[in-house]
Amino acid sequence: MKKLILILSSLIFLSTAAYAAANGDISISSTDLRFSKSYFLEGDTIRVYATAKNNSSQDLLGVVRFYDNGIQVNGDQSISIFANKTDDVFVDWQPDSFGYHNISAKIFPWKPEIDDPGNNYVDEKVYVEQDTDHDGLKNTIDPDMDGDGVDNEKDTFPLNPKESVDTDGDGTGDNTDLDDDNDGVPDKFDEMSLDPNETTDTDKDSIGNVKDLDDDNDGSTDIEEENIGTNPIIADTDGDSINDGQDSFPLDKKEWIDTDKDKIGNNTDIDDDNDQIPDKDDPFPLNVAPTLELKEVPETINVMEPYTFDATPSVDTDGKIVSYTWKIDGEIFEGNTLMKVFRKTGQHDISITITDDSGESKTLNFQINVINSKIYLQLGIVLITILLALSIYFRYISATKNSKKQ
Repeated sequence: MKKLILILSSLIFLSTAAYAAANGDISISSTDLRFSKSYFLEGDTIRVYATAKNNSSQDLLGVVRFYDNGIQVNGDQSISIFANKTDDVFVDWQPDSFGYHNISAKIFPWKPEIDDPGNNYVDEKVYVEQDTDHDGLKNTIDPDMDGDGVDNEKDTFPLNPKESVDTDGDGTGDNTDLDDDNDGVPDKFDEMSLDPNETTDTDKDSIGNVKDLDDDNDGSTDIEEENIGTNPIIADTDGDSINDGQDSFPLDKKEWIDTDKDKIGNNTDIDDDNDQIPDKDDPFPLNVAPTLELKEVPETINVMEPYTFDATPSVDTDGKIVSYTWKIDGEIFEGNTLMKVFRKTGQHDISITITDDSGESKTLNFQINVINSKIYLQLGIVLITILLALSIYFRYISATKNSKKQ
């Protein structure tokens, strides 16, 4: 029986081969479908090869079509096969999704009427690894799966390269969401679109008006502005081009500076610096002159002994003192203090001039008496000695006279 079956099978095969040789047949087998890579990644390019075989004694033409899950990959690939020869064709396949893919190749002969359609088709099931950003790393080992520059653990949408943040947690990424913070104000009208408690930022300092203590950033706090009557969301309430915080008269468009703080604006004040010199006669009408003061100076000092003159108590209320110039008996010295040793007794002329950073100066002239206290001391000692000697002498003479009388 087995022998009979073997004989019949051989006869069928020979008859089929003889039919193919006589009529013409192009075939493809499972071993004729090959891939350039054994590991498949989403978005990668894989070359798929197919070998078509001419089983007949005549030259044959046709095309091979490749499919991915039933969808043709690229165009028809022409084959021209000599008798009993083969022809190779290929296409480049780029899987656009991960998971299982059924890759197939099918032959379409130009003369289907003489072809055996039973051996024209072959397929293979392959698995494509997920690689969302197509960077050559499968998602299971990629620290940034969507390639948006935000690591997976910090990315609310790790598989969406266009989204990474969802401020209000509504499942819609901020790039798509029309109201990121879900405060009821659309982002295009919301100056603080990522803060549900804020919608306005008047001064554009990235602090919403609810939290900002100075909404218009004019230098005056909102509370201060409410107290004086200026507008807390308009930096220049009176419109004089000076912000409220720098304007001494924020509600008076004609005034903004009060140099001497007398509550009369400089445009009205006839003595802006209150130095008792009218502005029209004052070379420094906007500068408060420096105040010149010395630490207490004695009326007399001792010759050949050092003494320090000290002008450090001097002040300039609207700037700073930039120079201290001393003049003693025609000699010039600089510094806010001066140590001087006088070598001659008598009256000495002294002047000190201070100048502020606006160029205005104040000068003080005075005299000091230099004495030689050692001479007076020596004279005193001599005088005391003489007096003592006279006292002793007269006491002795008196005692002698009294003894003779007795």
